[in-house]
Amino acid sequence: MRRLFDSTLSRDLRFCPTCRQPFVAPREVLASHEDGHHVVELACSNCAWSAIQLHDAARLIELDQALDRDTAQIEAAAEALALSLELDRIDRFASALHDGHILPEDF
Repeated sequence: MRRLFDSTLSRDLRFCPTCRQPFVAPREVLASHEDGHHVVELACSNCAWSAIQLHDAARLIELDQALDRDTAQIEAAAEALALSLELDRIDRFASALHDGHILPEDF
């Protein structure tokens, strides 16, 4: 659903008004005004909601910083998962080595 010039000032821009999930991101800046306001297209990657809204630079900076924090959290979770998988692989190798399933001639 796309809405034109829907400007909701009271809510956190990250949260979609339709599905209420924090998956809203700017798709495009359509116009910038001299007073510091910008017309932007926002879209939810969860439910495909989108709207063209007018927001001031401070709210868009706040959204950008929140998206940066969310990205950092996702990257940290991915690194933790990769480390966990590597440690599990090492444990399985050590267990197979200890149990005699891996022999010198296997290399």
